[in-house]
Amino acid sequence: MIRSIVPVGAGGARGTAAVDRLLTPALRDRIRTDANRWIKRLRLVPYDGRTMRERFTYRGDSLWWFTEIYLHKMRRLEQALETIVLLEQAVAAHAPARLEVAVTNPASAAAARAFAAARRLPVEVRLEGSPRRGVDKGLLVGVSALLSRLRPARRAVAGAARVAAFVHTAFWRGERPDDPRESYIGDVLDALRDELPAGGLQLVGLGPHRSFRARRWWDPLVGRRPPIAPIEAFAPRATLAESLALWTDRDRLAAELTTGEAIREAARIGEYDLWPVLEPELVDAARVQWTWSARAMDEARAALRSLRPDVIVTYAEAGGWGRALVLEARRLGIPSVGLQHGFIYRHWLNYQHEPDEMTPLGETPGFPHPTRTLLFDGHAADTLMRMGHFPPDALVVTGSARRDALAARVTTLANERPAIRRELGVGTDDALVVLAAKASEIGPHLPALFDAVRSRPGVRLIIKPHPAETADPYERAGATGPITVLPADADLGRLLAAADLLVTMNSTVAVDALVLGIPALVVGLPNNLSPFVDAGVMAGATADEETGAALQRLLYDRTARDGLAARGRAFAAANGMEAAGDAAQRAVSAILATAAGRAGRS
Repeated sequence: MIRSIVPVGAGGARGTAAVDRLLTPALRDRIRTDANRWIKRLRLVPYDGRTMRERFTYRGDSLWWFTEIYLHKMRRLEQALETIVLLEQAVAAHAPARLEVAVTNPASAAAARAFAAARRLPVEVRLEGSPRRGVDKGLLVGVSALLSRLRPARRAVAGAARVAAFVHTAFWRGERPDDPRESYIGDVLDALRDELPAGGLQLVGLGPHRSFRARRWWDPLVGRRPPIAPIEAFAPRATLAESLALWTDRDRLAAELTTGEAIREAARIGEYDLWPVLEPELVDAARVQWTWSARAMDEARAALRSLRPDVIVTYAEAGGWGRALVLEARRLGIPSVGLQHGFIYRHWLNYQHEPDEMTPLGETPGFPHPTRTLLFDGHAADTLMRMGHFPPDALVVTGSARRDALAARVTTLANERPAIRRELGVGTDDALVVLAAKASEIGPHLPALFDAVRSRPGVRLIIKPHPAETADPYERAGATGPITVLPADADLGRLLAAADLLVTMNSTVAVDALVLGIPALVVGLPNNLSPFVDAGVMAGATADEETGAALQRLLYDRTARDGLAARGRAFAAANGMEAAGDAAQRAVSAILATAAGRAGRS
């Protein structure tokens, strides 16, 4: 990203171009869309008469499915486009003779130089914070694959399982494999365990045992023993022969991926040559993502052959592990079920597929979507059909077990609302606003929100940090006086039971509040909740200057509150969002019906 832009006039006069004002929310939204389109176009780049999707495969399946999510996850193409847009804005506003630009990453630096070359404008680029010289990540993929086989692990249990559930070890909270306390889908696993005979549900752990923020390079060797069998336990070294061969060949594959006039031309965006940005990203995609993905496919195949399930269940099914599992299940004729576990963001490329991607191309099959994807509501189903071109019969609305639990908690606490408010320090006539968001996203909008709260006597703001964050960012932003920051593990149900208004930016809690009849104010528009604001079921603030007025209206204008609540109830009913209390059991029924379909075919 760009940290600062200094326009310098012909006479040497130095100005200031405020980056935060140049990059408006609308521009940032457009950049994300353009970055996704750029990534998607790459699948069609020809290599000796075959597209990228056809040319690079592993066991007959396209490696494109992993290339696109790597480019999207790393965000360097987006950073390059953001740099170009910011410099265009600065030139239009200041007409400088030259620019001095400070950037924080090599992609932005390369984009700034491309801008200078295309515009024939001197641009002095300063890369702040020298990039750390890290290990060769491509090399590390193979090394960690071998080291992970040396780590003590729970023994794999071979044999036929009715349902094999693949869960991320880092989010496991149970102490025993028969006590499924998984952070995202624990309620569904509980219901499956109750429905199936002993041994009918087999759990397999995926990935490192610690989240990426806490991960260390030595974890594959000395990490703690996970409470469930890791997938490596099903895949001894001999089962990795094909992926290790691809890993050995990684440099040749990277060279082939970045060779040719067509891929070189694909780096040209308008008048700007961004090949210095795209080339290293493609090299890393081949050396790191492809080698990891091949290993994941080998491990998935070994586990599925060992367990021989009637159906597999997973979540984050659109990510790297999910795609590897579904590819191998499809190859072995095993039906798969993906469970929605969070809001499906409109810029999330993992769920964006063009019509041609959903069908075979030459000898390569189409996108590996699960046999059934179980969704929270009709809005999610419409999103996947519209932006992902999923076949309607692959989507089943079963509800959200987490929302059911939250709604039950709020209902149970209804009579305790006065006591909870007193406990939080909220006066009888005060208004309680709850903020639930990621500080990393809402941070730029906190000053306006805090000012709006402080300028209105009788308004209290209680902040519940995201589970992956702490109170520190809020305290640094000035959370004092009528603003209180709770621990990240605070009881959300208690807060919502006492709240008059929810403020957020991208949190799924806004959808929960919609169902519970709690008004929500979305700041920092446009963002992932824009469709709900556009539908009139959430209030929004596009500019920070609008926050105070929106807060005032939602807290004290009864007509505005009642109108928002009525529209929200109608929207929730039309999209099947209500918390009926049976989502976990509906998911189990759908999973077992999918398994029965395979048993019938057998």
